[in-house]
Amino acid sequence: MNRKPDFYKGADISFLPQCLDAGMQVKDLDGLPKDPFELLQKHGVNAIRLRLWHTPENVPESGGYCDLSHTISMAEKIREYGMQFMLDFHYSDFWADPGQQRKPKAWENLGPGQLEEAVFRYTADTLRTMKKKGVLPDIVQIGNEIRSGLLFPDGELPDCAGMVRLVNAGIRGARSVAGPEEMQIMIHLDQGGRYFYLKEWFSNAFASGLMDFDLIGLSYYPFWHGTYADLKSTMERLAKEYGKPIMVVESAYAWRTCADGFIDEAQEKLAGFPASPQGQRKVLELINGIVASVPDKMGLGVFYWEPLCLPVNGVGAWGKNMGLLDETGQALEGIRAFEFEREDYDPLRWKERYEPLYAQAGKKTEDILPEGRNLLRNPGWEEGMDSWKTEGSDGCTSALSDPEEGQEQTIRTLCVEGTKNFTFRLSQQVPVTEPGSYCFQAEIQGTDTTGVHVSLFVQAETGGTELMVHPTEHEFTGFRTEAVKLEAGTVTVGISITASPMFAKVRRLSFFQSPVRK
Repeated sequence: MNRKPDFYKGADISFLPQCLDAGMQVKDLDGLPKDPFELLQKHGVNAIRLRLWHTPENVPESGGYCDLSHTISMAEKIREYGMQFMLDFHYSDFWADPGQQRKPKAWENLGPGQLEEAVFRYTADTLRTMKKKGVLPDIVQIGNEIRSGLLFPDGELPDCAGMVRLVNAGIRGARSVAGPEEMQIMIHLDQGGRYFYLKEWFSNAFASGLMDFDLIGLSYYPFWHGTYADLKSTMERLAKEYGKPIMVVESAYAWRTCADGFIDEAQEKLAGFPASPQGQRKVLELINGIVASVPDKMGLGVFYWEPLCLPVNGVGAWGKNMGLLDETGQALEGIRAFEFEREDYDPLRWKERYEPLYAQAGKKTEDILPEGRNLLRNPGWEEGMDSWKTEGSDGCTSALSDPEEGQEQTIRTLCVEGTKNFTFRLSQQVPVTEPGSYCFQAEIQGTDTTGVHVSLFVQAETGGTELMVHPTEHEFTGFRTEAVKLEAGTVTVGISITASPMFAKVRRLSFFQSPVRK
């Protein structure tokens, strides 16, 4: 077993085999070809994370990658380079994240007891096979981003007891192969900067009998999961309350914006840094410093999610601007963030860099005032939900709240929350009496993460528009659709949400004819 580093500087490179098979050539900063592992090690990487899918052959778009055979081959390279090895059990034939935790096809018809046994056996057998091959992981995740549960529907929240039984089965399987001195067990959740979600998850899980484990792993993407100050506070509080060392096991940032890339302008503003090679490096260095600042060395390190990838089949938009390689495969300066050492952390230097705590992703209220007469009926819900239609799936609740005491204006808010993966739609049919260009706008506050889709929409027989938005929980932000040309008739406007457990608040809705600009 490799010696544990003082600070894990890790990379999830699960995409690497399929990128190399597609012809990707990796180059160093000087443009000269370099073996991928040599490149990472040269710039300070000391740990590699790999995901494992149960039977990816069942999902054609997987290409058959991330199966046990590919994973063992990659693990042998990890050991050859003397790096730490983290294994991420997805317990699915394909992607598992807060929005999707599908059972493997082989387990689809199993009853609850049979499913627990399958999780136990699969975990134990996989790790035992890897141990015989000399590639037992140093750290093993029991599930990937399981804040909403795993193996739906059996382990889907809010059935916390059902979820915990399955997680415990995985923990038992891992412990049957190796103890904590040889292999540590991690619980991995998303929303790294949102303490209120993580505290709730751990409190409920422990109350339901969650077995002991060794490490807490978080996903933290600064365009989804709160501010940098939120991350710092969350990690410090979790480490103190649960006595578990903590890592950021997924993070990344864009080196450019592009029309078909992964990050958009609103997310760039939320992260507070430009999507550029320099901005990418600054974000990664900032996150390294935050993790290193957790007291008593309880912040163990940071893993970049998929730095070595290009947009080949199966990688898509992520590879266009979220890796640490440009379009030719040459390393970008962000790779130098791996050269960070714990002793590089200087509290006085890093404290100032937690700012900006929040860069507004939309517009200030005064900047989005309607430019024309509001055509909505009951736009502020003074008459309850009259004229409005709401549709929500199981696990979704919505309710009006009155303004807080002391507010100058009477502003009612529609509060929407999902305790499990959910859909919600708020809409109103509006008569349009004259042709012209129209806009729909609203103020929204809420949370965001992988797979969350919040959008404003305008729908008509003759045309329409949709604007995907990225809310923040820190304050209301105004969003406005592009002006859309409409003919006289009936138009449907509103807000739609498809999301894992999250909350959203909506207020100040307006639909108006956009004036002709001269």
